[in-house]
Amino acid sequence: MVVLRCLLTVFCLLIPSCTKHQQSQQKKIVDIIVQQEAMLVDIAIPLYDERIIPLNNFSIESDTLVFGYKSPLACAQAQAFFMNQMERYGWQHLVSFTSEDILLQFQSPDRYCSIIIKKDVSRSDGSSIFIYIKKASTQDNDEFKTSEH
Repeated sequence: MVVLRCLLTVFCLLIPSCTKHQQSQQKKIVDIIVQQEAMLVDIAIPLYDERIIPLNNFSIESDTLVFGYKSPLACAQAQAFFMNQMERYGWQHLVSFTSEDILLQFQSPDRYCSIIIKKDVSRSDGSSIFIYIKKASTQDNDEFKTSEH
């Protein structure tokens, strides 16, 4: 019984420190995301209520950036926003797929951008938007130019 109390006491003491560490880690991730967003002068960022922090780190690969948002825009509004704004910022629309979710893909001379728009199930209207930006390798650009001719 005494051992159980000791373990319970230690456990209770560790929980607040773990929570503080998690909050500190999450704040660092949000700070990095904000810095990365500020450097993206040619990416349209939608109207949003809240950032979605990726579960497994904040980038998939070293040359891929990931941003997530909960937006008050309905899926169709978000799609229209990106189709208009991305081309306005100089991105070439490659392809779109529409099913339950919407996938938009764009290309600039040195990067690719995939945008996934999902209905936000936590509210009646609104969407969850995920933006993936990947640097194009020199080899990818050469292959693309060769296939154009």
